[in-house]
Amino acid sequence: MKNKLRKIVVDHVEYLYSVTDKYHHGTETNTLTVKIFLSGNKQSPLIVDFLTLDDYIMGQPLKSGISLVNKITNSIEIININEPKYIRQLILQGLKNGWTGKNTIEKQNGLNCLMELGFEIEKLQP
Repeated sequence: MKNKLRKIVVDHVEYLYSVTDKYHHGTETNTLTVKIFLSGNKQSPLIVDFLTLDDYIMGQPLKSGISLVNKITNSIEIININEPKYIRQLILQGLKNGWTGKNTIEKQNGLNCLMELGFEIEKLQP
């Protein structure tokens, strides 16, 4: 079986992460889930859920790429959560919110994380 965990190093610390999504029948929504583990500590992941509208052609918009306005940088970015730069930002936000990699914290709302990074999320919301 193929190992789905990918590696990323943030501030000289190694993390492993996976990105999965699940379609919710009848609601036209999709949850993209990012699980991040401190290397060697799979018991206490940082879990970030992005509940979004499902695009019937492209599927999960944050997995296929969607253009969002960033109010902080005053620019438009194509957001694909699979890109390491967004995983890095999620790790940094998790650390800011009290996750150390060795403790558990409640699931994080991914759309709120995107808002904190300055993105307008209206077109993603169910």
